[in-house]
Amino acid sequence: MPDPIVLVLTQEFDVTADSVVKILSERDVAVFRYDTSYFPQNSTLTYKSTDSGWHSTLVDTTHGHRSLRLEEVTSVWYRRPTPFTADPSLGKAHQEFAVKESAHAMGGVFTALPARWMNLPAFELRAHYKPLQLKVAREVGLRIPKTLITNDPEEVPPFHRECRGAIVYKALNSGLLHQPGGWPRGLLTTALPDIPPDILPRVRYSPCIFQELIDKAYELRITVIGKKIFAVRVDNRNDDGEPHVDSRNFRGTSRYTQVTLPDEIEKRLRRLMDTFELAYGAIDVAVDRTGEHYFLEVNPAGQFAWLDDETPGLNLASAMADYLSGVSD
Repeated sequence: MPDPIVLVLTQEFDVTADSVVKILSERDVAVFRYDTSYFPQNSTLTYKSTDSGWHSTLVDTTHGHRSLRLEEVTSVWYRRPTPFTADPSLGKAHQEFAVKESAHAMGGVFTALPARWMNLPAFELRAHYKPLQLKVAREVGLRIPKTLITNDPEEVPPFHRECRGAIVYKALNSGLLHQPGGWPRGLLTTALPDIPPDILPRVRYSPCIFQELIDKAYELRITVIGKKIFAVRVDNRNDDGEPHVDSRNFRGTSRYTQVTLPDEIEKRLRRLMDTFELAYGAIDVAVDRTGEHYFLEVNPAGQFAWLDDETPGLNLASAMADYLSGVSD
Protein backbone atom coordinates (compact mmCIF):
# COMPACT_ATOMS: atom_id res chain seq x y z
CA MET A 1 0.00 0.00 0.00
CA PRO A 2 1.52 3.38 -1.00
CA ASP A 3 2.40 5.96 1.62
CA PRO A 4 -0.40 8.51 2.02
CA ILE A 5 -0.15 11.85 0.24
CA VAL A 6 -2.80 14.38 1.28
CA LEU A 7 -3.82 17.33 -0.90
CA VAL A 8 -5.48 20.10 1.14
CA LEU A 9 -7.37 22.68 -0.92
CA THR A 10 -8.00 25.77 1.18
CA GLN A 11 -7.25 29.44 1.60
CA GLU A 12 -3.93 30.66 3.01
CA PHE A 13 -5.34 31.53 6.43
CA ASP A 14 -7.36 28.65 7.81
CA VAL A 15 -6.95 27.73 11.48
CA THR A 16 -8.95 24.52 11.11
CA ALA A 17 -6.71 23.31 8.28
CA ASP A 18 -3.62 24.40 10.24
CA SER A 19 -4.49 22.10 13.14
CA VAL A 20 -4.88 19.04 10.91
CA VAL A 21 -1.82 19.74 8.75
CA LYS A 22 0.26 20.04 11.93
CA ILE A 23 -0.82 16.58 13.10
CA LEU A 24 -0.24 15.02 9.69
CA SER A 25 3.24 16.54 9.52
CA GLU A 26 4.06 15.24 13.01
CA ARG A 27 3.06 11.77 11.76
CA ASP A 28 5.37 12.19 8.73
CA VAL A 29 2.43 12.12 6.32
CA ALA A 30 3.17 14.04 3.11
CA VAL A 31 0.87 17.07 2.78
CA PHE A 32 0.52 19.45 -0.17
CA ARG A 33 -1.52 22.43 0.95
CA TYR A 34 -2.71 24.54 -1.94
CA ASP A 35 -4.71 27.73 -2.36
CA THR A 36 -6.58 27.56 -5.68
CA SER A 37 -6.41 31.35 -6.02
CA TYR A 38 -2.77 30.75 -7.08
CA PHE A 39 -4.07 29.28 -10.36
CA PRO A 40 -3.51 30.00 -13.18
CA GLN A 41 -1.45 33.13 -12.49
CA ASN A 42 1.15 31.60 -10.16
CA SER A 43 0.80 27.89 -10.86
CA THR A 44 0.89 25.45 -13.75
CA LEU A 45 -1.18 22.33 -14.31
CA THR A 46 -0.22 19.71 -16.89
CA TYR A 47 -2.49 16.78 -17.75
CA LYS A 48 -1.06 14.50 -20.42
CA SER A 49 -2.24 11.22 -21.90
CA THR A 50 0.44 8.55 -22.38
CA ASP A 51 0.48 4.86 -23.28
CA SER A 52 0.70 4.08 -19.55
CA GLY A 53 -2.17 6.37 -18.59
CA TRP A 54 -2.62 9.98 -17.54
CA HIS A 55 0.27 11.96 -16.06
CA SER A 56 -0.76 15.06 -14.11
CA THR A 57 1.55 17.58 -12.46
CA LEU A 58 0.72 20.65 -10.39
CA VAL A 59 3.53 23.19 -9.94
CA ASP A 60 3.15 26.09 -7.51
CA THR A 61 5.59 28.99 -7.65
CA THR A 62 3.90 31.25 -5.08
CA HIS A 63 6.18 30.25 -2.22
CA GLY A 64 9.35 28.88 -3.81
CA HIS A 65 8.88 26.00 -6.24
CA ARG A 66 6.70 23.04 -5.28
CA SER A 67 5.44 20.26 -7.51
CA LEU A 68 3.00 17.40 -7.02
CA ARG A 69 2.34 14.33 -9.16
CA LEU A 70 -1.43 14.24 -8.79
CA GLU A 71 -1.86 10.50 -9.50
CA GLU A 72 0.09 9.83 -6.30
CA VAL A 73 -2.43 11.69 -4.12
CA THR A 74 -4.35 9.33 -1.82
CA SER A 75 -6.73 11.84 -0.15
CA VAL A 76 -8.11 15.25 -1.05
CA TRP A 77 -9.56 17.56 1.59
CA TYR A 78 -11.80 20.03 -0.25
CA ARG A 79 -11.68 22.39 2.69
CA ARG A 80 -12.31 26.03 1.67
CA PRO A 81 -10.83 26.64 -1.79
CA THR A 82 -10.78 30.21 -3.06
CA PRO A 83 -11.68 31.55 -6.55
CA PHE A 84 -9.13 31.27 -9.34
CA THR A 85 -7.19 34.44 -10.18
CA ALA A 86 -6.31 35.46 -13.72
CA ASP A 87 -3.49 37.78 -14.72
CA PRO A 88 -4.72 41.34 -13.96
CA SER A 89 -3.02 42.65 -17.10
CA LEU A 90 -5.71 40.90 -19.15
CA GLY A 91 -8.91 42.66 -20.09
CA LYS A 92 -12.02 41.84 -18.08
CA ALA A 93 -13.49 39.52 -20.73
CA HIS A 94 -10.22 37.60 -21.05
CA GLN A 95 -9.89 37.34 -17.26
CA GLU A 96 -13.39 35.85 -17.07
CA PHE A 97 -12.51 33.41 -19.86
CA ALA A 98 -9.29 32.36 -18.09
CA VAL A 99 -11.11 31.76 -14.80
CA LYS A 100 -13.82 29.65 -16.46
CA GLU A 101 -11.22 27.59 -18.34
CA SER A 102 -9.28 27.15 -15.08
CA ALA A 103 -12.37 25.84 -13.30
CA HIS A 104 -13.01 23.30 -16.05
CA ALA A 105 -9.39 22.15 -16.24
CA MET A 106 -8.60 21.90 -12.54
CA GLY A 107 -12.05 20.65 -11.58
CA GLY A 108 -11.89 17.94 -14.20
CA VAL A 109 -8.37 16.83 -13.37
CA PHE A 110 -8.84 16.83 -9.61
CA THR A 111 -12.16 14.98 -9.55
CA ALA A 112 -10.76 12.34 -11.91
CA LEU A 113 -8.15 11.38 -9.32
CA PRO A 114 -8.54 7.90 -7.74
CA ALA A 115 -8.35 9.44 -4.28
CA ARG A 116 -10.48 9.58 -1.14
CA TRP A 117 -12.37 12.88 -1.04
CA MET A 118 -13.69 14.93 1.82
CA ASN A 119 -15.99 16.03 0.22
CA LEU A 120 -16.39 15.69 -3.54
CA PRO A 121 -17.18 19.21 -4.83
CA ALA A 122 -20.36 18.14 -6.65
CA PHE A 123 -21.76 16.49 -3.51
CA GLU A 124 -20.78 19.47 -1.37
CA LEU A 125 -22.40 21.95 -3.76
CA ARG A 126 -25.68 20.03 -3.68
CA ALA A 127 -25.63 19.74 0.10
CA HIS A 128 -25.21 23.51 0.55
CA TYR A 129 -28.79 24.22 -0.57
CA LYS A 130 -30.71 24.90 2.64
CA PRO A 131 -34.19 24.17 1.20
CA LEU A 132 -32.92 20.75 0.10
CA GLN A 133 -31.31 20.14 3.50
CA LEU A 134 -34.62 20.75 5.26
CA LYS A 135 -36.52 18.52 2.83
CA VAL A 136 -34.05 15.64 3.24
CA ALA A 137 -33.96 16.10 7.02
CA ARG A 138 -37.72 15.56 7.21
CA GLU A 139 -37.51 12.57 4.87
CA VAL A 140 -34.99 10.80 7.13
CA GLY A 141 -37.16 11.43 10.19
CA LEU A 142 -35.56 14.50 11.72
CA ARG A 143 -37.74 17.23 13.21
CA ILE A 144 -37.29 20.71 11.72
CA PRO A 145 -38.72 24.11 12.76
CA LYS A 146 -41.75 25.39 10.87
CA THR A 147 -40.25 27.10 7.84
CA LEU A 148 -41.23 29.69 5.25
CA ILE A 149 -38.99 30.59 2.30
CA THR A 150 -40.41 33.37 0.15
CA ASN A 151 -39.92 36.73 -1.51
CA ASP A 152 -43.66 37.46 -1.30
CA PRO A 153 -44.27 39.96 1.56
CA GLU A 154 -47.90 38.87 1.88
CA GLU A 155 -46.84 35.38 2.99
CA VAL A 156 -44.98 36.60 6.08
CA PRO A 157 -47.77 37.95 8.39
CA PRO A 158 -49.83 34.72 8.27
CA PHE A 159 -46.70 32.67 9.08
CA HIS A 160 -45.89 35.08 11.91
CA ARG A 161 -49.39 34.52 13.36
CA GLU A 162 -49.15 30.75 12.88
CA CYS A 163 -45.99 30.75 15.02
CA ARG A 164 -47.57 33.16 17.54
CA GLY A 165 -44.93 35.79 16.88
CA ALA A 166 -42.04 33.45 17.66
CA ILE A 167 -40.09 33.51 14.40
CA VAL A 168 -36.55 34.28 13.24
CA TYR A 169 -35.06 35.51 9.99
CA LYS A 170 -31.80 34.03 8.69
CA ALA A 171 -29.84 34.01 5.46
CA LEU A 172 -30.23 31.14 3.01
CA ASN A 173 -26.51 31.08 2.22
CA SER A 174 -23.50 32.49 4.10
CA GLY A 175 -25.16 35.78 4.99
CA LEU A 176 -22.03 37.76 4.16
CA LEU A 177 -22.37 41.22 2.61
CA HIS A 178 -19.27 42.41 0.77
CA GLN A 179 -19.26 46.20 0.62
CA PRO A 180 -16.58 48.15 -1.29
CA GLY A 181 -13.77 49.35 0.95
CA GLY A 182 -14.95 47.46 4.03
CA TRP A 183 -14.84 44.10 5.76
CA PRO A 184 -17.54 41.55 4.92
CA ARG A 185 -20.51 41.95 7.26
CA GLY A 186 -22.61 39.00 8.31
CA LEU A 187 -26.40 38.79 8.53
CA LEU A 188 -27.11 37.04 11.83
CA THR A 189 -30.18 35.07 12.80
CA THR A 190 -32.65 37.66 14.13
CA ALA A 191 -35.77 37.20 16.25
CA LEU A 192 -38.87 38.99 14.95
CA PRO A 193 -41.47 39.17 17.75
CA ASP A 194 -43.01 42.00 15.76
CA ILE A 195 -42.72 42.80 12.06
CA PRO A 196 -41.88 46.49 11.54
CA PRO A 197 -43.78 47.98 8.58
CA ASP A 198 -40.54 48.89 6.80
CA ILE A 199 -39.33 45.26 6.85
CA LEU A 200 -42.04 43.64 4.73
CA PRO A 201 -41.33 45.55 1.48
CA ARG A 202 -37.72 44.38 1.66
CA VAL A 203 -38.80 40.74 1.39
CA ARG A 204 -39.64 41.42 -2.26
CA TYR A 205 -35.99 42.15 -3.07
CA SER A 206 -34.66 38.68 -2.32
CA PRO A 207 -35.86 35.26 -1.07
CA CYS A 208 -35.87 35.10 2.73
CA ILE A 209 -36.06 32.19 5.12
CA PHE A 210 -38.23 32.56 8.21
CA GLN A 211 -38.41 29.84 10.82
CA GLU A 212 -40.22 29.10 14.03
CA LEU A 213 -38.15 30.25 17.02
CA ILE A 214 -37.38 27.12 19.04
CA ASP A 215 -37.65 27.53 22.80
CA LYS A 216 -34.29 25.87 23.15
CA ALA A 217 -32.64 24.56 26.28
CA TYR A 218 -29.27 24.23 24.54
CA GLU A 219 -27.64 23.67 21.15
CA LEU A 220 -25.70 20.76 19.71
CA ARG A 221 -22.77 21.08 17.34
CA ILE A 222 -22.36 17.67 15.74
CA THR A 223 -19.28 16.94 13.66
CA VAL A 224 -19.26 13.95 11.32
CA ILE A 225 -15.89 12.69 10.11
CA GLY A 226 -16.22 9.57 8.00
CA LYS A 227 -18.04 7.01 10.14
CA LYS A 228 -17.39 8.88 13.40
CA ILE A 229 -19.85 11.27 15.03
CA PHE A 230 -18.82 13.79 17.69
CA ALA A 231 -21.54 15.70 19.54
CA VAL A 232 -20.88 18.76 21.70
CA ARG A 233 -23.53 20.41 23.85
CA VAL A 234 -23.24 24.20 23.73
CA ASP A 235 -24.85 26.18 26.54
CA ASN A 236 -25.06 29.88 25.69
CA ARG A 237 -26.94 32.06 28.14
CA ASN A 238 -27.64 35.77 28.31
CA ASP A 239 -27.45 37.61 31.63
CA ASP A 240 -31.16 36.88 32.17
CA GLY A 241 -30.51 33.15 31.81
CA GLU A 242 -32.27 32.83 28.44
CA PRO A 243 -30.55 31.13 25.48
CA HIS A 244 -29.07 33.38 22.80
CA VAL A 245 -30.68 33.45 19.34
CA ASP A 246 -27.41 33.39 17.35
CA SER A 247 -24.26 32.09 19.05
CA ARG A 248 -22.06 33.89 16.48
CA ASN A 249 -22.99 37.18 18.15
CA PHE A 250 -22.85 35.89 21.71
CA ARG A 251 -20.72 37.75 24.23
CA GLY A 252 -21.71 35.99 27.45
CA THR A 253 -20.54 32.76 29.06
CA SER A 254 -20.55 29.52 27.07
CA ARG A 255 -20.07 25.97 28.27
CA TYR A 256 -19.04 23.10 25.97
CA THR A 257 -19.58 19.45 26.92
CA GLN A 258 -19.07 16.35 24.81
CA VAL A 259 -22.23 14.24 24.88
CA THR A 260 -23.68 11.06 23.41
CA LEU A 261 -26.59 11.42 21.01
CA PRO A 262 -29.79 9.40 21.37
CA ASP A 263 -29.47 6.32 19.12
CA GLU A 264 -32.42 7.29 16.91
CA ILE A 265 -31.11 10.83 16.33
CA GLU A 266 -27.67 9.47 15.40
CA LYS A 267 -29.19 6.99 12.94
CA ARG A 268 -31.23 9.73 11.26
CA LEU A 269 -28.20 12.01 10.98
CA ARG A 270 -26.23 9.19 9.39
CA ARG A 271 -29.02 8.73 6.86
CA LEU A 272 -28.87 12.45 6.13
CA MET A 273 -25.12 12.29 5.50
CA ASP A 274 -25.48 9.16 3.36
CA THR A 275 -28.21 10.81 1.28
CA PHE A 276 -25.90 13.72 0.48
CA GLU A 277 -22.88 11.38 0.14
CA LEU A 278 -20.87 13.55 2.51
CA ALA A 279 -17.82 12.28 4.39
CA TYR A 280 -17.71 15.43 6.51
CA GLY A 281 -20.34 17.75 7.88
CA ALA A 282 -20.85 20.19 10.77
CA ILE A 283 -24.47 19.89 11.90
CA ASP A 284 -26.38 22.37 14.07
CA VAL A 285 -29.24 21.07 16.19
CA ALA A 286 -31.42 22.89 18.72
CA VAL A 287 -32.85 20.95 21.69
CA ASP A 288 -35.96 22.44 23.24
CA ARG A 289 -37.01 22.37 26.89
CA THR A 290 -38.93 19.12 26.38
CA GLY A 291 -35.90 17.35 24.90
CA GLU A 292 -37.03 17.44 21.26
CA HIS A 293 -34.18 17.71 18.72
CA TYR A 294 -34.60 20.15 15.81
CA PHE A 295 -32.30 19.94 12.80
CA LEU A 296 -31.20 23.42 11.69
CA GLU A 297 -28.52 22.88 9.04
CA VAL A 298 -25.45 20.97 7.91
CA ASN A 299 -22.33 22.80 6.74
CA PRO A 300 -20.18 20.55 4.49
CA ALA A 301 -17.14 22.77 5.17
CA GLY A 302 -17.83 23.94 8.72
CA GLN A 303 -15.11 24.98 11.15
CA PHE A 304 -14.10 22.75 14.04
CA ALA A 305 -10.78 24.00 15.48
CA TRP A 306 -12.63 26.12 18.06
CA LEU A 307 -14.46 23.03 19.33
CA ASP A 308 -11.15 21.28 20.02
CA ASP A 309 -10.01 24.37 21.93
CA GLU A 310 -13.19 24.51 24.03
CA THR A 311 -13.75 20.78 24.60
CA PRO A 312 -10.77 18.89 26.10
CA GLY A 313 -10.45 15.36 24.79
CA LEU A 314 -12.62 15.89 21.72
CA ASN A 315 -9.68 15.63 19.27
CA LEU A 316 -11.49 16.43 16.02
CA ALA A 317 -8.26 17.45 14.27
CA SER A 318 -6.75 14.06 15.13
CA ALA A 319 -9.83 12.25 13.81
CA MET A 320 -9.61 14.24 10.58
CA ALA A 321 -5.92 13.39 10.25
CA ASP A 322 -6.81 9.70 10.75
CA TYR A 323 -9.37 9.84 7.96
CA LEU A 324 -7.17 11.70 5.48
CA SER A 325 -4.19 9.42 6.09
CA GLY A 326 -6.32 6.28 5.72
CA VAL A 327 -6.04 5.18 9.35
CA SER A 328 -9.84 5.18 9.76
CA ASP A 329 -12.97 5.23 7.62
